Amino acid sequence: MQQDRSARMETLVRTAARARATGDFRGALAVADQAARERLAHPVLLRIQAEALIAAGKFADAGRLLNAALSLAPNDAPTITDIGRLLMAESRTEDAIQAFKAAVTIRPNLPDAWFELACAHEFAGHDDDAQTAYLKAGELAPNEAGPPAGLASIAVRQGKYDEARSHAEKALGLCDGHPVASLALATADRNQRNFDAARVRLEALLDRKSLNDELSRVALGVLGDALDGVGRTTDAFAAYTRMNELILRLHAPRFGERGPVENHLHFVQRLTSWFERQDPSIWSEPMQATGRPGPVRRHVFVLGYPRSGTTLVENILASLPDVRALEEAPTLTDADLAFLRDDESLDRLSHLDPALAEQMRAAYWTRVRAEVPDVDGKTFVDMAPLNGVKLPMIARLFPQAIVVLCRRDPRDVVLSCFKRNFRVNASTYQFTSLDSTARHYDAVQRLMDLHLQALPLPVHVVDYSNLVADFDATTRALADFVGVPWSAEMREFNRTAAERNVRTASAPQVRQGLFDGTRQWLGYRDQMESVLPVLERWVVKFGYEI
Repeated sequence: MQQDRSARMETLVRTAARARATGDFRGALAVADQAARERLAHPVLLRIQAEALIAAGKFADAGRLLNAALSLAPNDAPTITDIGRLLMAESRTEDAIQAFKAAVTIRPNLPDAWFELACAHEFAGHDDDAQTAYLKAGELAPNEAGPPAGLASIAVRQGKYDEARSHAEKALGLCDGHPVASLALATADRNQRNFDAARVRLEALLDRKSLNDELSRVALGVLGDALDGVGRTTDAFAAYTRMNELILRLHAPRFGERGPVENHLHFVQRLTSWFERQDPSIWSEPMQATGRPGPVRRHVFVLGYPRSGTTLVENILASLPDVRALEEAPTLTDADLAFLRDDESLDRLSHLDPALAEQMRAAYWTRVRAEVPDVDGKTFVDMAPLNGVKLPMIARLFPQAIVVLCRRDPRDVVLSCFKRNFRVNASTYQFTSLDSTARHYDAVQRLMDLHLQALPLPVHVVDYSNLVADFDATTRALADFVGVPWSAEMREFNRTAAERNVRTASAPQVRQGLFDGTRQWLGYRDQMESVLPVLERWVVKFGYEI
């Protein structure tokens, strides 16, 4: 009987594997389900069922099956690779990278594991590691289009358009219409202002309906930019709207009103309510620096709101030889957990324990040094626009820090946030409609306004329109405030951004030089009509024309 069951299981495994190899996943899944009904367990069959569950968003059930597969074959590299895929689906990128590394250590010649490792590194922003892994995957599977398509995606993001086109054409030669390669070419067209070429390519790609939801939202965002580039703002707005509808559908379970992650608008409102209840006198006097001094000569926080010019200002400062900058890194994560979880933890800021403060500063500088090893003794720029809502914590932990606050016409900021295809997190999820973006912008500005009135941190405002109109005068004032000598090197910020491999949504524009993004909202006046009253207060306060 046992021999019959073993033979039966081997038959099912071979049948399922053959169906999977020919692209018949439905057939492979049917075989795996049949095996489950017969109480026959094999890693291959369990992996097929787990893959279906991951696609359906049933991560816990998929995890149980993969753990069962791993118990049957503890060193099975394909199973460990699938565990990595599950971790990626759960947004546990660093854990996924470790799983993929384990898989390629066990089986160095497994191209799937190398490819998944490359994708995870790319998602995490580790472009050098991603390129290495893509090249290895391509070496092991030279007829697969995924590796050269991945290399094209990295190259286009880095502004290396000739290299991107070469990789993309190779991928398309292996797989006609490969979506990632096609998107790389379309993105290169958009970034090089070949808007019609990008539009034609993207419309054909979307018409084929072969893209998954994530790739569709990328394609719709680039299509919107291409249509915007030729002045078809109504059609562009429709494309951006479809892109954001996809983001809502994909990420509402995690970041929506009932999701497990705190809604960022609610987070900002919670911080506002807490700060409004504080005794102003507690915050009006400068904090005395306690503990060991920081390792840097000058500590600068570049804040504002996404799309307000923070990436531009960061790279202007980073163009100077003794300045080190870090873009949107989670440097304050430990302090966030210690102080911002609820009102009780926030109250720790009012009467800060010196030992806790020193612990949080040490954790901050550990994170900074991990990203910028040579930061000691330099002027350090920590750029994260929405850290402005954390100014009381910054003031308490880093009383000698200074703040550069970037501002741009609120109407242009809100429109630009709605148009950009950001990596989705709790804050960027707020940008999925003009209404939610405007309400979030208003809440953030209200909180920052309270902070700026109460806190003694030195603050210098860089207005985007002034920067565009008179770059040298504006950057001279910025350099004076930061305490660094002005240099003509600051005009080379686009070269700096290319060399630093900037990854923010503003990177393509910053790499191209000074971009006049003022009054773009006028092309979308009709669509923005409903949110203009929400923004009017800030338009007037910041000195822009109604």
